[in-house]
Amino acid sequence: MRSTRGFAKTALALICAGLFTSTVQAKMVELADNELSEVTGQAFINLTTDSNAGINYTRVNFGLDVQTQLNIKKLQLGQYNDSATRPGEALGSSDILINNFALGTVNADDTVNPFQIANPFLELAYSGNRVVGMRIGFGEAKGVLSGDIQSLTGNLPIKIEGTARPIFDQAGGFDRFLLGLAGVTRNTRLQADAALVQTNGTADPTRATSAGMVNGQALSCVSGCNLGGLSNALLGLFTSNGCQILSLATCFPLGNFQSLPVGNMAVTDSASTAAIEGAAKGFFISMQTQDVAWRDMDSNALINTLKGAFMNLPKYRDANGNMVAPITIDFEQAFNGIPRQDTCLGAATAGC
Repeated sequence: MRSTRGFAKTALALICAGLFTSTVQAKMVELADNELSEVTGQAFINLTTDSNAGINYTRVNFGLDVQTQLNIKKLQLGQYNDSATRPGEALGSSDILINNFALGTVNADDTVNPFQIANPFLELAYSGNRVVGMRIGFGEAKGVLSGDIQSLTGNLPIKIEGTARPIFDQAGGFDRFLLGLAGVTRNTRLQADAALVQTNGTADPTRATSAGMVNGQALSCVSGCNLGGLSNALLGLFTSNGCQILSLATCFPLGNFQSLPVGNMAVTDSASTAAIEGAAKGFFISMQTQDVAWRDMDSNALINTLKGAFMNLPKYRDANGNMVAPITIDFEQAFNGIPRQDTCLGAATAGC
């Protein structure tokens, strides 16, 4: 495996990116003893430790709220070929390869829509006195992640939800007939879960190049089904197999999705709480020299990661406390992709 020095530099860049976008003015002021007794606070940097299955962890927590617009020409991690660890993968491929990676977007007038980060951290995993893993993560994250995704290893839950109109537009006559029998109209709202998959529809968390419905999954009705609960029963008869439901494609190249929302972008932050509303908790990118289980920042469960590089985009909690996929797209976007939003100041939209 290649040296992690480049990863460490990227980690520091991501953490520090927002620190140079604001001006701070301060001076030393002497406080009396009675004034000091009324002051409480928390260190800017603190350390926490953890252990699991013989591995010890040290996490450096940065008590920061960061708003950043960041561009990286190429994010490439885990480019190695070990037939025992990565059997069947293309020679020269990488665990993570995203060209023109960016966080945050830029408007036509060069104003910035920042990617919001709260409580970033850097964590090391030790086996004995040997470092076996490193990850950079965000306690909370919300914003637009962009890039030309060539391959991805990790956890990428996606929710596809929207009206069935694009499905009818893509479907053949017989498929439309079957949808009608299930009580589905063009205005019916349907949903499906998607994840990293191979082009045959099997789950593939390693060097994946596609995302879609895993074999055995079916569409389900959200609203507007004429047959009520019976519609879901009928839809359940037609599951995705080999990246298709009947004649409809259910898997799509990752490169089609050039700008992805992280967290609930529909929720407006409250100025009174200074919180990131609808944030995804525990986004991280890691590198391991062996399989390592990292602690989830929301559920406190362990997330198993394979030797190599790994990206985790966690689910977030909605207003009712339900876990929701961090990326939500409609069927139009699933079929036709998501164009890249502008991430550069000036003329270029990508590859600044």
